[in-house]
Amino acid sequence: MKAFLSALSVLVLLSCAVTVNSIYVQAKTEALANAIETLPTKPEEAELGDVRTKWDKLEPVISYSVSHKETDQIADALADLESHQKTGEEKEYHAAREQLLELVRRLSESEGVSIKSIF
Repeated sequence: MKAFLSALSVLVLLSCAVTVNSIYVQAKTEALANAIETLPTKPEEAELGDVRTKWDKLEPVISYSVSHKETDQIADALADLESHQKTGEEKEYHAAREQLLELVRRLSESEGVSIKSIF
């Protein structure tokens, strides 16, 4: 009986940890997506410091539960966006912004608690 209760306790504890992690990741990635969405359309007017700060705070935490491939893709897309913002290349800036936004949204959906992510 003790083994069963111990196993059940571990299961409940792990379930709580996974749920808290997914809620945290989803909330932080949604905030990051909102910051990306609110960037100005002109590269010379964009200030990417807020986006970079949010990503730098989020990356070490989510790297425990998200594949490194996904975090590397987001880091590369952000570096690409920063590069195009600095050079003022408007067409490339918009493409990089949309790519970064799509990657962050995909991460948010895949880590969030929903029927779609369970099945």
